[in-house]
Amino acid sequence: MDIIMQTSKKRLMKRNFAVSKLAVFTLSVFGGLHAQAGDLTLQPSVSSELIFQQIDSETQGDRDLNTLRIEPSLKAMYESGKVNASFTGTGTHLERDSELSSTDEDYLEYFYNADWDVIDRLLTVSASGSSSYLNANTDNFLVSDFLTNPSDLARTETNRLGVSSDFTRNPYVSGKAQLTYTKVKTEQTQFVSSNRLDNETIKFNTSLNNGDAARNYFWNVNAEASDTDRGQANLGSFTSQKADGFFDQHIVQNWAVRLAAQTESHEFTANSGDISTERKFDSVGLGVTYRQAKNRSVSLTANKANSSNPENDGDVYPGVNINWAFTNRTSLYADFGKRFYGDAANVNFQHATRRIRTSLTYSEDVSDFSQLLSNPETLGIFVCPGSSFSLDCFQPNTLNYDLVNGEQLVQILDTNNALEDDVVLRKNGKLQISYQSRRLTVGVYVQQAKDEYLGQGFERETQTIGTNANYQLGAYTNLVGSISFADINRVDEDGIETDSENTRFSLGLNHQLSRYFTANAEFSYIDRSGEAQFSSLGNDYNEQRLTLGVTYRY
Repeated sequence: MDIIMQTSKKRLMKRNFAVSKLAVFTLSVFGGLHAQAGDLTLQPSVSSELIFQQIDSETQGDRDLNTLRIEPSLKAMYESGKVNASFTGTGTHLERDSELSSTDEDYLEYFYNADWDVIDRLLTVSASGSSSYLNANTDNFLVSDFLTNPSDLARTETNRLGVSSDFTRNPYVSGKAQLTYTKVKTEQTQFVSSNRLDNETIKFNTSLNNGDAARNYFWNVNAEASDTDRGQANLGSFTSQKADGFFDQHIVQNWAVRLAAQTESHEFTANSGDISTERKFDSVGLGVTYRQAKNRSVSLTANKANSSNPENDGDVYPGVNINWAFTNRTSLYADFGKRFYGDAANVNFQHATRRIRTSLTYSEDVSDFSQLLSNPETLGIFVCPGSSFSLDCFQPNTLNYDLVNGEQLVQILDTNNALEDDVVLRKNGKLQISYQSRRLTVGVYVQQAKDEYLGQGFERETQTIGTNANYQLGAYTNLVGSISFADINRVDEDGIETDSENTRFSLGLNHQLSRYFTANAEFSYIDRSGEAQFSSLGNDYNEQRLTLGVTYRY
């Protein structure tokens, strides 16, 4: 064993010397690339890390791995009077040594976004997309990455082109409208069958309401329609239309009579056969509204349902709608009623102060995973210069923060999305709380997401809780840490239930050596247990990981 380990270390030292020359060459190239000519800014960087892993696996026993990781990256931003664009690309080169073999692996990921303001607010053309390696094994949520269970990862490309219009300042009819085309494609892996996720989606949505010229009445209409071509998976099209609206006529002081209506229709083909399935629901209602101001109202209605589900077809049910801005930093939107599957709810509570920000959301929606991947929720609580949480993120102290070019609103948690084309009813609840002071930034999150596969009888529920923290020890030193727990429960068509419990912990130290160089050290621990779907390391395993590295940022 000692002879093998010594041989492995000698091989790694030789590779370190070879790669150090590669790093020097990369730095010189990136140094030449750095520029800020006019409206174009280039920000290159490169990191080099040594990673030592100890894995205790159910199927492969104990083993040690040594990895050299080189990650060059480039961030480009362009700004002009009409066009804003950003691009971030990262390459990952791994040289891995174990007692049995040595391997080289390369990965490339990128993200881009561009907006062209053709006519001020009235016509905007946008394009966005990414290529990244996503976890295709939902039972290994949180624990799979380039170093552990890399066979779980599948390269997924999303490209999105859209046209939008904003006419919210019109005194008579105010609103927004958007038309988008999206292409999503995933490479084949052991968890993603051939042509499983390779489709195109056209989607239109609009929100219209009365302008400021209205005096004794208020009205609002929201509509959305989408068509996903799933022909590559031999599943046909998934078409979806839904709309809702109300009209309030004031009768005395703050009171009004409300007329409300909603409609939705979803047509698709399930995996179990080639028979088309449709879910429909319509309702009309009459009630009252109490309104103090434009953004302060409470409504109660009695509604009559017309549903494809015989269990609630013809039901008369109460509907409650709350839209209340307590202050310019605290707001609550809540809607309770029925849809084709039964009782339905939608809640969005936001609160922001100088140091604390809270987001509590609950949503229920029918969609497929390609739409969930290409249209992620923008309910983040941190503003970051990239698409992931980092030391450069900060917490805005307002609910209406305007992002600048290159910035994104980032959540501190991910959702356990499958890379497949099934139609699901997702019931998703999230709580995110963040605190930021001069030295400390911490975020706490809780999520419960349940996916009900329509037409199949299959369910998956993921419960996640965790925290991220960054503490500034000194002017040039930061202590960073995170811990996450996930419980994934699956119930198949036969009612058989399986469970997986996953844990990920990390604690690291970052120190700025100079203007251009930063050193980092990190210890991490991963644990997975349960009887759910088999992975390359088995159902039960744990890992300890030590990372030492340096980053050059020009």
